[in-house]
Amino acid sequence: MRGQPSFPFYAPTEQRPLAATERRVLERLLEGASEQRRSEAKHLMVVGRCGCGECPTIFFEAQEEGDRETDVVSYAGRDAYGGLVGVVLLQKNGRLSQLEFFSIDGHDPWGIPGADTLEP
Repeated sequence: MRGQPSFPFYAPTEQRPLAATERRVLERLLEGASEQRRSEAKHLMVVGRCGCGECPTIFFEAQEEGDRETDVVSYAGRDAYGGLVGVVLLQKNGRLSQLEFFSIDGHDPWGIPGADTLEP
C-alpha cells in the first residue's frame, strides 16, 4: 500500500527492564500523573521495539495490526546531537503500551532526548 512502511511497526524482543535513559524519560513524562499511573510505570518491561530497527521506540505490550492506542502525554526535547525529538507515551486498554520517539526536525542521526530537556 502506498505510503505504508515496508517494515512491521512492532518487532518483539526478549523481555528486558527499561534502560536508564528510557526510565528517566518515562519518569519525566509522568511527573504530573496519578500515583496509580506512576506505580504502573515502575513495573514496566520492554517486550518489543519499532520494526524499523533504527529508532529508539519501545513497547511495553505486544502489538498486533489493528490495535488501538491513545496518547497519554507528548513532549519534545533535545537529543545529544542537538536536534528536536518528540516523545509520545501511549496506552492500550488503559495500560501503558508504548514509548514512541521521532525526529521532529529531520536531523540524522538522532536519539533519545535528555529527560531534562523535555517540555510539553
